[in-house]
Amino acid sequence: MRILGLSLPLVKPGDDLPAMILDAAQQVGGLRDGDVVVVSSKVVATAQGRVMELAKVRPSARAKKIAAKSGQALEFVELVLREAGQILGVSKGVILTVKNGIVCANAGVDASNAPPGHVVLMPAKPDRAAEKLRLALASKANAMIGVIISDSSVKPLRLGTVGQAIGVAGMEPVIDCRGQPDLYGKPLRITFRAIADQLATAAQVVMGEGNERMPVVVVRDVKAELVEKPKLLPKISPKRCIYFSGLRFK
Repeated sequence: MRILGLSLPLVKPGDDLPAMILDAAQQVGGLRDGDVVVVSSKVVATAQGRVMELAKVRPSARAKKIAAKSGQALEFVELVLREAGQILGVSKGVILTVKNGIVCANAGVDASNAPPGHVVLMPAKPDRAAEKLRLALASKANAMIGVIISDSSVKPLRLGTVGQAIGVAGMEPVIDCRGQPDLYGKPLRITFRAIADQLATAAQVVMGEGNERMPVVVVRDVKAELVEKPKLLPKISPKRCIYFSGLRFK
């Protein structure tokens, strides 16, 4: 497996992101059959125009109450409240939320890699955005590819970020390993491989988190199953989650 980073110009709202990726893909010989293109959520959201100027946001009374606990700017907290599907908890410097079925900090609202005084939101309808991107790239490159929109995530009781697939198109994001033999011939009983999340994390090694200017990665020679419609989805209900099922949220 090869992880090939693509250097892009600074993406701005309204930019033709597929065209920019196709142009950058010439750095690695163009897109080929079997490639999986991992794209930072930040550039997808920016191209969609999901960049907000904090000075234009009017905080609500609820935002003021939560900001007193989190210590974050009122305008920032107001955007988190608007974006979040559910608020799980509030601590100093962070609001733990559920957004589009994914647990994340601050509903994905992020000031890093955003212009001064602005924040970037999560991409709108990330699975649909991934599919739209896949169709545009595949038709121009004449290649069967998969697309992953990735975002940084933190895991419980672990320091540091890993990658997470928040939008997937053209590939099976989860591999069902149940029934496969382990080293001693015993069948695996509950194991699923989150291959899209694994590739998002691998891509993040090259993408970085700061000014690397490498927001797109082509994963080549990877054993991923490319399909029009996946059989499995990575999102599960709280009842099936080993973390959520043992916790109680107010």
